[in-house]
Amino acid sequence: MSDLVLITGRDPAALARAAEAANGAPIPWVGLDDARAAEATVWFASGALPERTLDLPSLRWIQSAWAGVDRWLSRAEWRGEVVLTRTVADFPERIAEYVAGYLLAATIDVPRARRQQAERAWSRWTPGTLAGKGMLVAGHGAIGSRVASVARALGMTVTGIRRGPVTDEERAGGIEDAGALPSLLPRADVVVNLLPATPATESFWSAARFARLPEGSIFLNASRGACVRDEDLLAALDRGRPALAILDVFREEPLPRDHPYWAHPRVWITPHVAGLGDPATEGRAFGENWKRRREGAPLRHVVERDRGY
Repeated sequence: MSDLVLITGRDPAALARAAEAANGAPIPWVGLDDARAAEATVWFASGALPERTLDLPSLRWIQSAWAGVDRWLSRAEWRGEVVLTRTVADFPERIAEYVAGYLLAATIDVPRARRQQAERAWSRWTPGTLAGKGMLVAGHGAIGSRVASVARALGMTVTGIRRGPVTDEERAGGIEDAGALPSLLPRADVVVNLLPATPATESFWSAARFARLPEGSIFLNASRGACVRDEDLLAALDRGRPALAILDVFREEPLPRDHPYWAHPRVWITPHVAGLGDPATEGRAFGENWKRRREGAPLRHVVERDRGY
């Protein structure tokens, strides 16, 4: 059976064009409204997933256009024999720039500058600096590695934690296993959460861990809202540990208008934009993987169901 690709998302045609450019040849594809969609053997999914389960009996491979895959865990289309791959593309660069940008804005006090401009007030202050500060990156994968690299370029001392064994060489490069977390938190001026949403990371950031942070610290979440126990973070912010939370992801999205985060003076909110891709980058990532499939090479970024990433 020859492959047929179902493409869903904001602009399937744009996704297809980018994929074909990366592949160097046309790709047989259809949209969701095409009568042949049920014959698809490959599903390239971007944007919001269809609310209904798709009847795709010949499906063998799903490429998800997101780095996180928790939304697939409850989708019937990802059954045992179907391979799921995730997209990395330029997400490491985008998220690293988001992290650096918002940390710099907080540290040099951009909000104060904007307030004073609105008031036409000339009142000087000494901006802070990230140089010399300590950053803890929770979830040191491809994205975490890029975040750490940018932070080091700004003069920060960075330690990453990740699941699984860590070699001596990796330890020398600033990576630790999760068991080191209790001793690392008191030295973390900045915590960047990049953990995936799995049963093991549900409410990972709770009262006991926030209590170990130093006063004046910053907590930034750019992965999944389920990693944070919201009520514990709000209480911790009131105690100044952390002093500021920069949050791009939430348990419920869009964030309800009556959620306490909106009005909290120590919370900055963005609407899940840190790693938002576009058709060009998402399509290119799929096209590169499609080319590997066509050439018989292993697909990149295959998800392990048991690990959740």
